Amino acid sequence: MQSESRSDRLQGEVYHSGKMDGSTLKWIALITMLIDHIGFVFFSRGDNILFVVYTVCRQIGRISFPLFCFLLVEGFCHTRDVKKYILRMTGFAFLAEIPFDLLFRGKIVKLDAQNVLFTFVLGLVTLLLVKKNALWDIKTILTFLVMGGLAYFFRVDYTWFGIALILVFYYFRERPWERTMVAGAFLIWEPVSLLALLPIACYNGERGKGGKYFFYWFYPLHLLVLWMIKTEMRLL
Repeated sequence: MQSESRSDRLQGEVYHSGKMDGSTLKWIALITMLIDHIGFVFFSRGDNILFVVYTVCRQIGRISFPLFCFLLVEGFCHTRDVKKYILRMTGFAFLAEIPFDLLFRGKIVKLDAQNVLFTFVLGLVTLLLVKKNALWDIKTILTFLVMGGLAYFFRVDYTWFGIALILVFYYFRERPWERTMVAGAFLIWEPVSLLALLPIACYNGERGKGGKYFFYWFYPLHLLVLWMIKTEMRLL
């Protein structure tokens, strides 16, 4: 009974005192991700000043992933249909894979790395399996080991670390200060990513304006556009 009541609290309303809604956090995540990808695609082969631009872009991009993980947890806790949420994310993950491979691997299909939406799919399945269990419950631990192992085996972006960070945001959702401390400990290996915890701390718990499908479509479409620009530049 205790695990069930905890699940209800985790998926219920949590007090937020910030000023930023979910759409604002999504825009921050999308823009920092876009800057990261622009730097990787167009400046990675440069030297001197170009290398500086590349480094700055890549560092800015470290902000995006923690924000996406946090928003994924919020989406999980507020969605009316978790299974439909997972299916939708899975569909866009497969849709994004070809432009992802074209842009970052130069081939239509390349299985040595999968795009980050597959990480989110595994994260959502993990949350679905552990939602009625406490953090240190044996089922939670085993589920993390299995799903983290799958993330590593299939080489999805951020592998097992992504699953772990999603669980951190889930289990410390109703304890903001502890969430910041634990997530900060996870992110310390990429110090710039700690900046993501600032807008997260300013979250007001509201979804905000903006069509949700725009944010889904943005990922595969921006990969495709960057690949087209990159290809066109090579032809010039």
